[in-house]
Amino acid sequence: MRHFRNRLTLRLLAGLMAAWLLLVLTGVSVQAAPAAQVGGTIAVAKFDAVNVRSGPATSYPVVGTLAYGQSCPVIGRDTFSGWWLLQCPSGVTGWVSPDLVNIVGDPNSVPLYTVSAPPPSQPTPTPPPSVNGWSATYFANRDLQGSPVLAQTVPDVNFNWGYGSPGPSVPVDYFSARFQRTLTITPGYYQITLGMDDGARLFIDGQLILNDWRVGAFRQVNTIRYIDGAPHTYLVEYFEDTGQAALQLSFVASAPPQPQVPTPSPGTWTVPQNQWLAQYFNNTDLAGGPVFLQYVPRGAYPLDLDWGYGSPAPNVNVDYFSARFEGIFYFDAGDYQFFARSDDGVRIYIDNLLVVDAWWDGFKEPSNVFRRLGGGNHTIRVEFYERAGTAFIRAWWQRIN
Repeated sequence: MRHFRNRLTLRLLAGLMAAWLLLVLTGVSVQAAPAAQVGGTIAVAKFDAVNVRSGPATSYPVVGTLAYGQSCPVIGRDTFSGWWLLQCPSGVTGWVSPDLVNIVGDPNSVPLYTVSAPPPSQPTPTPPPSVNGWSATYFANRDLQGSPVLAQTVPDVNFNWGYGSPGPSVPVDYFSARFQRTLTITPGYYQITLGMDDGARLFIDGQLILNDWRVGAFRQVNTIRYIDGAPHTYLVEYFEDTGQAALQLSFVASAPPQPQVPTPSPGTWTVPQNQWLAQYFNNTDLAGGPVFLQYVPRGAYPLDLDWGYGSPAPNVNVDYFSARFEGIFYFDAGDYQFFARSDDGVRIYIDNLLVVDAWWDGFKEPSNVFRRLGGGNHTIRVEFYERAGTAFIRAWWQRIN
């Protein structure tokens, strides 16, 4: 018996040490609440592909997944969010949302933790580029073609040429330019803003981030992105048609993007039955108020929209937009599989419970099973964002038993 107790004690200590190490590696500050005894409490996954994360929020990276019905011992709980800390037999140790698992045993028997990320920094401009500056090349055409007529190094991308040009060898109208440099920026979230008259676009490590490549008066496009502190190559391309010419690029520290549900005028827009209320945003984060709203009828697929290289409406960006679709639909009781086909990111919720999570760039066809859905009306929410290129979203479901 003494040998068995010693082995049990060692296992509990190993579990607690693994939890402590995970919290240290995720870079969060941890304050343990009064200790409690671990009493064999386990968490059982309620769905397929339940994400286990390195911290107690969806903003943390995924470190593993649980299949439907898979169980793992519970070794802790976050006092703020209520997320459970699991140590699975597969070797995965991480956090899971309480909405995605059932708890078997005494939930009060596990240690409590207070996990908090460092407070967001105050918005401050990015430090100016180093003396190396940006490599700038200018072309005597709108298309960045041929040999440059002027090459120089500039300290930053912040120009207002007015009705003039960057130099005597560059025409006043119908010129283009390319600005490139490698930057290392302090890790964090940044609002990246690109202002232009006429067209401009921004690439980071070859990936198109901001794009408004068209003729038009001065305007700005922006996005909020996390920059990891590693060196990255930034490339700005620009063209001037006629009239005034200007180009500006700025990075300002920002809090992480927070999706916001807009509040339309009372009685104007409501979530409909058997169709969709669509809200569109001129960013990829569903942030701020919508720039366009409409009702979308249910088709052969409950939701099926393909904008190609266009956009949902004239006042919605061609690229870098997001959308939220909400509708109330009747379901018979049973198990359902939910599907999506999209370019770029997509998420599907049932009554605010996340079922399909594929929130990243590129074409994808994710699916997931929702078990024991009760009969009656349920609110389905589909969230979508478009980065660049073609844009389409299809979402549907089918009963599997």
